[in-house]
Amino acid sequence: MKKILLLGVLFVSIFTLSACGNDEADGRIEIKFWHLSPIGDKSYNQVKQIIRDFNDSQDVYYVKGTGFNFFDYWDRLNVAVASNTAPDVGLSTIDDNVHRADRGILYNISDFIAADVAAGVETMDTSVFYQNQLDFLTYEDDLYGLPFTATTRMLYYNLDHFAEVGLTEADVPTTWAELETVAKQLDDVDGNDINRIGFDPTYGQGTYMGYLWQAGLDFFDENQQVTLNTQEHKDILNWMVTFNGEYSQSQLTAFGDANTLLGVDPFAAGRVSMMIATDGLYQTLENYDSSMNYGVAPIPLPDENGIRVNWGSGFSLELYTNGKVDEKAQGAWEFTKYIMSKEVQIQYSNAVGWLMGNTEAMDVVAAGNPIMTALVAECAYAVDKVFIPYAPAWHAGDWFQYYDQLKSGDLTVEQTLQRAIDLYNEKQTNYNLTQ
Repeated sequence: MKKILLLGVLFVSIFTLSACGNDEADGRIEIKFWHLSPIGDKSYNQVKQIIRDFNDSQDVYYVKGTGFNFFDYWDRLNVAVASNTAPDVGLSTIDDNVHRADRGILYNISDFIAADVAAGVETMDTSVFYQNQLDFLTYEDDLYGLPFTATTRMLYYNLDHFAEVGLTEADVPTTWAELETVAKQLDDVDGNDINRIGFDPTYGQGTYMGYLWQAGLDFFDENQQVTLNTQEHKDILNWMVTFNGEYSQSQLTAFGDANTLLGVDPFAAGRVSMMIATDGLYQTLENYDSSMNYGVAPIPLPDENGIRVNWGSGFSLELYTNGKVDEKAQGAWEFTKYIMSKEVQIQYSNAVGWLMGNTEAMDVVAAGNPIMTALVAECAYAVDKVFIPYAPAWHAGDWFQYYDQLKSGDLTVEQTLQRAIDLYNEKQTNYNLTQ
């Protein structure tokens, strides 16, 4: 793919840039940055201060930050990208970054870095980011985004529940067999009523694709062909939905409905002793000043040849061309270097509570905190899901319409997988007809 950045833009003189500035930014060129800290959010003022500090640091560019709530953000960004009115710098999802790179709507980060090196100025050190994230942001050997946040999934366990049944932290399971043994000791049942479940593979962030990855399997092969028809695929899905098979469907449904009515995370509510969750659960417990005695550990692995891996799903920071290359390009890059720096990533993490992509920053944030230290360490084993052009929602709506029927007892494992296979194949056929 041809480079989309004109190197001349990178070396436009300060005088020329100033002359082209936006009056609303005191003669400076305005750079638009979209983020997820809207007015009213507790992180808004801190993120605003981060942007203000950049604006106060120089007199060529002025960054105008706009915060949106999580759900509005993606709709607005998709419309803006399609109409060439996207922000100059914005957050997006890592897994489908290469799709945007292929469409030519993103600036090539590698070009900016190369131009900095040629000019002898300080540039981005990509070694501070997780390689597994950089791999997802690489298209035709060039970077088209940077890892803004890192996300990981781990096993949360309630140590008070462990102590009730005579278990200690040494008993935290590391394999699926150990997980089942420990979980059954933690179950609390009163007649037909389930008061507490030790573990359920379908709760929290326990995902079918995640368990498949641990066994060296996936939904699709390297050619993006669906591969859900093996016995191993059936066995793992069956393990998930029969893990608590000693209870009736009505008991499990009543327990799940009660969790929903409470409106509280089932682990935080003490109704599930062990659960797979993201680093976001740690932040939730912190925000509510929870006194729960708990720990986190890597997700238990299959009993044989298990692979230590979890689903990442972080955010990327991307620079949008909006169909042209102009004087904003260099300003967007200067702001990108600033906000991805160690010092600012520390500030941003403290403001929003996220795990950030800069590993040096997160080492500082996590220092002295065993939960955060474990979460940060596990990010090295996190990968994102592969983007499938003909089925972008393969892991979500496409899959869940059958998976939910399986959990409710309306479909068998074999029926669930076959219906998913048929849907993906149909989507691929229809997609190919449009190409």
